[in-house]
Amino acid sequence: MEKDIALLMETELFRDLTPEEICNVLKIARHVEFEAEDIIMSEGDFGDTLYVILEGTVEVVKSLTMIELDDDRGIEKNKVFTRLNASQHAVFGEIALLEDMKRTATIKAVTDCIFYEIKKDDFLRLAREDYKVGYQILLNLARIVSARLRKADEDTIKLTTALSIILKES
Repeated sequence: MEKDIALLMETELFRDLTPEEICNVLKIARHVEFEAEDIIMSEGDFGDTLYVILEGTVEVVKSLTMIELDDDRGIEKNKVFTRLNASQHAVFGEIALLEDMKRTATIKAVTDCIFYEIKKDDFLRLAREDYKVGYQILLNLARIVSARLRKADEDTIKLTTALSIILKES
């Protein structure tokens, strides 16, 4: 447990929490394991869990909007957007703690993986019981989501620029 607390203290989600506060969070977390190639969550499914990677690597895969095109044209229907691993102290599924929406991506295990899983209802109960911990985790979640939104904006600008150049040359 001490090893897990030390690891979680390096995770953005638990930034500025004490070891005792992280220990309280671990009381609502569950160890889950997936084997390489397992689908952990599927884009479009409803979800209510956040995952913290303790060991292993996962891929974040999104469906492309051009799925009606023939496979014969060699166009992929899914795109791997990134890989996340334990050395990054990565979390995913964080939006499920904030709203009741469908999953925005498919997460696939690249290697055998171990995670902490935190359910939304358990997190909300903890946040009601310990306002300081709830506030800090929500602040950290906001930072994580904000960083991902900023990166998505940068990627959109790059793609728009590339498309503009291609269309101008055509």
